[in-house]
Amino acid sequence: MFAVGSGGTMNIHELEKLATWYIRHFDQLNNRYQALIVPIQHNANQPTKQPFEAEMNTLLEYLNEIDFEVLSLQQIKMLEKLGVAQFIGRDGANFIENTIKTANFDPATGLASLNDAFSALSSARNQFDAYLQALTGLVLRHADTETTDDLITIRVGFQNDASIDNVTKWKDSAKDWYDIIRGLSVATNEAPESTQVVGASTGSIILILASVAAVTELLARISKHVTGVAKDSLEILHSMEDLRQKKILTTVMATEFTTMIETRKKKALDSILAEIKPLLPDESGDKIPALKASIQKLLEFNEKGGNVDFVAPDSAEVEAEAEAATEADGSKKKSAIAAAREAIQEYQEVREQLKLLSDNRPPDGK
Repeated sequence: MFAVGSGGTMNIHELEKLATWYIRHFDQLNNRYQALIVPIQHNANQPTKQPFEAEMNTLLEYLNEIDFEVLSLQQIKMLEKLGVAQFIGRDGANFIENTIKTANFDPATGLASLNDAFSALSSARNQFDAYLQALTGLVLRHADTETTDDLITIRVGFQNDASIDNVTKWKDSAKDWYDIIRGLSVATNEAPESTQVVGASTGSIILILASVAAVTELLARISKHVTGVAKDSLEILHSMEDLRQKKILTTVMATEFTTMIETRKKKALDSILAEIKPLLPDESGDKIPALKASIQKLLEFNEKGGNVDFVAPDSAEVEAEAEAATEADGSKKKSAIAAAREAIQEYQEVREQLKLLSDNRPPDGK
């Protein structure tokens, strides 16, 4: 049914959370999709036309509100594998607009596209429901909860040159990530022990951490800038290739482009540190040296092909927990989580831009 626990895939709890998340949203999408399909089906078969703008706007509004920040990369990839990622969230809203909001909209063609999309969504719903029923039958529901209250899941992927295939590499990588987390913790006045190791997957090894909002926010913001360095380099490579294709790239120009890439990499540490320092509560003690060491190791980790992924807490869960806490504690927690979610979203946006560039990498791009 689904791949679990190897090669960067998900464990039982991650799939359970994805299944629950998907079914919850599908049940809301079901009525909205059907409400839109009814008038379009009528217009495809009858000479008199019915309006459907209200139904379309209701569906678009819900699609745009679906929160992908609570999903990991592996969970999103599972939705892509099931063929439904393009029909939910912002991509789903774009699909509806591209299908219906066109100058030459044909009801019959639009109906066929909507039916295909809804069929895929329904099929995925049935598969997730079957998975949850299987877990229930095996008494495995909620059996592998990863995170503790108030902690956010961080997934560290050791891939490419950052991969781990022996004990020595594991020891070195563990020390690097201890230093990274320690630096971020010191910088935010948190104890390194506030970040917990809560799981791991084999194959392309993924270390699963759970950390407080302040450390997570800082890691996400640094990761955004680190990813930005890689994005800038790829953009320069694309520019070089464009000039090469036009047969106007000279040796001098190629050398200058290469120098730009190397200069950007060399200045990355200081430029990222300058961006992050204003976010710190203060610069006392060894905060700056520890933070600088963390940034350097994150740059090296990214250069080797390692990656960092975040699973932001569900906004509804945060609201519920905040209401249960005292007014002051609840407000403080909501503010910290909101900052972490914003940082995660900004990182994900830059990471997606890098992915698009990577998918169109120049032939000789490094």
